[in-house]
Amino acid sequence: MPLYHLQLHSHAELRADGDDLLIAKPSGEALRAQRPDGVIRALLDRLTEMGGETGDLIAAAQAADPGADMARLYYTLARLEQRGLLAFRLHQDGQVLATLEPMTGAFQHARLDLEAPGYRLSRFAWLRRDEDALVLECARGACRLRLHDARMAALIGALASTQTLDQLCQQLPSLSRASLTGALALLASAQALFPCSREGQLPEDDDPALRLWDYHDLLFHTRSRSGRHDNPLGATFHLMDELPHSPAIKPAGAGARVPLPRPCATAPEPGFFSVLEQRRSIRDFGDEPITLTQLGELFWFVARVKTHQPANPDNPRQYEATHRPVAGGGAMHELELYLTVSQCLGLDAGLYRYDPQAHELEWIRAPNADTQGLIADAMRAAAFSQAPDVLITLAARFGRMSWKYQGIAYALVLKHVGVWYQQLYLVATALGLAPRALGAGNSDRFAAAAGTRYEEETSVGEFALSGSIAKSQAS
Repeated sequence: MPLYHLQLHSHAELRADGDDLLIAKPSGEALRAQRPDGVIRALLDRLTEMGGETGDLIAAAQAADPGADMARLYYTLARLEQRGLLAFRLHQDGQVLATLEPMTGAFQHARLDLEAPGYRLSRFAWLRRDEDALVLECARGACRLRLHDARMAALIGALASTQTLDQLCQQLPSLSRASLTGALALLASAQALFPCSREGQLPEDDDPALRLWDYHDLLFHTRSRSGRHDNPLGATFHLMDELPHSPAIKPAGAGARVPLPRPCATAPEPGFFSVLEQRRSIRDFGDEPITLTQLGELFWFVARVKTHQPANPDNPRQYEATHRPVAGGGAMHELELYLTVSQCLGLDAGLYRYDPQAHELEWIRAPNADTQGLIADAMRAAAFSQAPDVLITLAARFGRMSWKYQGIAYALVLKHVGVWYQQLYLVATALGLAPRALGAGNSDRFAAAAGTRYEEETSVGEFALSGSIAKSQAS
């Protein structure tokens, strides 16, 4: 890896916490230095104030204590890097060219293949303005690359087509070969640049899972879910002090109005409309856990396959489809239901997949760190004081949609999530269960738990379910 100038991440803050020093980002990555001595303090102060190459940082820290253990200093830098708390700057002649900022602790540097016949940008990379800098990101990566020098923008433009390192040196003579190598390595670490053939073919061009993704769909997916970025997500009220809140009810216009008939209060109650009126999100659960029988009823009226339509080999447009109690555009039904079970009478705790044709649960794994993380994410998202009995994760098999639809595939997936949420709400309410749809989840964590490939199948929605409604909620 080329030599970079290390500095504390721009989103990270170094602050005292009693006798300790805490380095933390708003997104949650943090490192606690317990009762640090003068050498560790000097290292952290240098990273915060001006940074430097690794050797310079170590030397500056050792100035506080020439007999300090160098291994401990290198270990501290490694721990900061592992948690995504360091930024990596590329310099030439005292000028900052670019800064790479990890967005999650999952970020890892990529090794640049110096023997490759050429390099080219991924089609999933994008360039935008952020304050006074250009920022390059890629939906496949977990970092952002800030470009501080116009020559870096020229480099990005050149890499729209296949380029060798020698060709780049000729096109950008004001950038040294070392600087260009460092810049290419940063782009590779951002998953925005890959070695390619002389004809410009990238590995992603031959990857069936990636070929099914439109650029904007993968961008939308990764940036509207947690796991691959550290952008603010959820109810941040970021415009509360700048713009008035829109009214809950749209003001009446000037057009003529036609009163609609209202249901007669004395009409026989069919049951369904009572369920509609009672439907709500419930945060407080009763004492009785959900049962296997109740789960069976729920999935029978939500997701089972009622009829199956095989594909027509003579007409590719007549693809394999199913019809179920819940609506699905084109009868594609790309959504799968996974259950992370904390407690259920008649069922062991663990992770399962629902088989809609056999009406069975398929065992995946016993509880582990990833499944516990899914439950913890759900509790944070819904402000639960206790774990739900069952967390239902809606996972999309994206290829089902993008095979047929172009440009709207991911938007349709999210529409279907809303349809499934409503169906789950209504059936759970009719069964006297405690339902609550969640607004966010970690798709990377789910893929790790379920053993799926992120680009092929991962989570797009979460729904918490418990066995009985608390008396205070039922009354």
